Amino acid sequence: MNAMRRRLTRLATLLGAVSLLWACNAPFIPVPPPGASFTSQLVDDGAGGQKTVWITHGLPSSNAAFAYYYVINESLVPRAGIIAAAGADGTFTGMPLEGTMGDHIRMAYETPDGNQSDSICLLLTEEVSATTGSAPPCLPSP
Repeated sequence: MNAMRRRLTRLATLLGAVSLLWACNAPFIPVPPPGASFTSQLVDDGAGGQKTVWITHGLPSSNAAFAYYYVINESLVPRAGIIAAAGADGTFTGMPLEGTMGDHIRMAYETPDGNQSDSICLLLTEEVSATTGSAPPCLPSP
């Protein structure tokens, strides 16, 4: 009887440990990457001239309602970017971002409950894809 009790105790301990490990690993729910378009705008450069800045427009996404968007120009040294808050439909209009046509723009967002999207690299251009309505993705490096 004593051997049976030890086996049951070991089994219960093992099942408890497995349950604890299972409970600590939340299921992964992928959050799709964002999409955006860009428009250029001429502004005064402060020295009597003008420079081009870019305005980021986030596309509607039910997954990104009230999310914080992170938009980083990876082609600038040092890197520069903006943080923008989305509305109820997931759209946003960002503050002016410095850059040159063809720069690589890295984007991601974080939802109010802490879920983070995958990041995406978009080319800084006023062109948009006919299928997605977003700027074209960066091409992989050769």
